[in-house]
Amino acid sequence: MAKNRLRKNKHLVPALIGAAIVLVPFAGIGGFYVHNLNEQHKEQIAQYQTQVNQLSGSQAIVYGLTRDIKAGERIRAEDLQNVPLDASRVPVDAIVDDSAIGKFTKIALATGTPLTQQMLYEEGITPQDLRNQEFRLIELPTKLEKNDYVDVRVKFPSGEDFIVLSKKQVQDLNSGTVWHTMNEQEILTMSSAIVDAYLNDASIYSISYVEPGLQEAAKVTYPANQAVLDLIESDPNIVQKATTVLERKLRQKLEQNLNELTPEQIQKYLSNKQNASTINPDTQTNPLTEEQPLVDDGSNTNP
Repeated sequence: MAKNRLRKNKHLVPALIGAAIVLVPFAGIGGFYVHNLNEQHKEQIAQYQTQVNQLSGSQAIVYGLTRDIKAGERIRAEDLQNVPLDASRVPVDAIVDDSAIGKFTKIALATGTPLTQQMLYEEGITPQDLRNQEFRLIELPTKLEKNDYVDVRVKFPSGEDFIVLSKKQVQDLNSGTVWHTMNEQEILTMSSAIVDAYLNDASIYSISYVEPGLQEAAKVTYPANQAVLDLIESDPNIVQKATTVLERKLRQKLEQNLNELTPEQIQKYLSNKQNASTINPDTQTNPLTEEQPLVDDGSNTNP
């Protein structure tokens, strides 16, 4: 019995050795193949992640409509949906939160239309008393641009400072003249502030909002002066007279600032304006900050 077992063991050992010789290379090949698959999988995941990052970096999410809406309709929460847009094409007054809920549309809008502030009204369709008003007497921020939102304020010599118009959009802007859309109450309040500023040597100025899409409108704090309102009613020309005086004061202030410029500053400005490239403004140099090369006119020659 023991001899038979020994004989079987002698035959089994070579068989196991042969199997090992055959299987080991296959195991190595299999391991190498699995390793390659894992590496390829990691590379694909990295590529997908790169694509996702690129897409998310070039797109922005704004609010659009889930249905067609007629002009004058109130927007409900269920009417809004997220709409992806190319980040470079997002309007500056695009609606990126739920602030559109409860507002009314100025015009008919189709499904999927990205919403902007200019498309909506706070209270119903276009009011009958809405007007575009231009001002040349308001001191404006130097970096103010069209479509920015501002508060118009009046500051008295006593230091009192009041908000006259709240979160008004700059409809247009040109050489110190600004246009705002105003209703009758705002026109009357602004007229009172103009006459008040004229009578009390006050100044009217604007400050712009940082994030108008996120910041709520400030509360109007200017108390319309009843005596001023009576004066406006008794003398309709007083508003125009006050406007003219304030415009003249603002112009005098501008001229004073210009007169304070030194001849060197004026010459540098003129040189900069003359040498500025109109073909590619992004590459133009600034002669105010860069040294100009010496030009040899032939008068300075060495023997």
